[in-house]
Amino acid sequence: MQIFKSPKLSVLTALRAFAAALALLASAAAQAQAYPSRPVRIVMPFAPGGATDVLARMIGQRLTQSLGQPFIVENKPGADSALGTSFVAKSAPDGYTLLFTNDATFVLNPLLFQNLPYNIARDFVPVATVSYLNLALVVPASLGVNSFAELVAYTKANSGKLSYGSTGVGGQTHLMGEMYKKTTGADIVHIPYKSTGPVLTEVLAGRLVFGFGAISSIQGFLKDGRLKALAISGEIRSPQLPNVPTFSEVGFKDMDIGAWNAFLAPAGTPRDVVAKLNGAINAALSDPEVEKDFAARGMLPMKRTPEQFADYIRSESNRMGAIVKASGAKVE
Repeated sequence: MQIFKSPKLSVLTALRAFAAALALLASAAAQAQAYPSRPVRIVMPFAPGGATDVLARMIGQRLTQSLGQPFIVENKPGADSALGTSFVAKSAPDGYTLLFTNDATFVLNPLLFQNLPYNIARDFVPVATVSYLNLALVVPASLGVNSFAELVAYTKANSGKLSYGSTGVGGQTHLMGEMYKKTTGADIVHIPYKSTGPVLTEVLAGRLVFGFGAISSIQGFLKDGRLKALAISGEIRSPQLPNVPTFSEVGFKDMDIGAWNAFLAPAGTPRDVVAKLNGAINAALSDPEVEKDFAARGMLPMKRTPEQFADYIRSESNRMGAIVKASGAKVE
């Protein structure tokens, strides 16, 4: 027996499906328009007081002002940022729990660590980039080395007798140091620390031949003549240190590794909510006061759409993957 479907029923079904789709779109639009209707939590997977933490609070304050709800920073340090990151990955995708971190979390860690409790591509959606932070190689003034070429000659001549410091195994400054060793062939012991402060203390004391730091953390020592900056990351020289060449200028392009910060949200967060956050963050980065504050800290604003941010993660992952492989850096 052949069963015929009524044309009227087919049309009616299609109209109902269309109406349902419109209702969903209207609901999503209304949700984005109402967002945020309660406080938003910004999870920072590092301890309070560092450069990333200060930046999170600065942008959080701007978002509070522009979006009308408190954006509260909550520190969840531990496991090389994996603790706080995995917490956000498991949070409700409603825009009320965000991750603010640096590129080590979503570019370097997946290259260096096995069995991470999160997967960036699967568990997150990019929201907005915020800043790029130049990192400079510094030596103690007492060393008597006045240029990058002189440092190379000195470390080669004293191979096996020297140490350098980084802010942690697998981080940007560790890779920079290992690329220096790889390129020069000098045998220098890597000593990891938990933050920039102890590294600079040891460099100042002459117990480390070099270390790395952001402009804001080294500028005072440069001014009083106790440290010398020999090269800095970035495509162009920093306006704060116009006489310091870039790593590319001194012939060490693979040491051109800065730190950049960004917001991500749990996968499934509504696109309209992501777009609203992206717009508010980019507006904050265009504020002259924020630009002035960034410049004083040696940072550059990074304004990208979520799509451009996703492309940037992919390109940086490819670039840093090659550098990690070349450096031989390992996380035990």
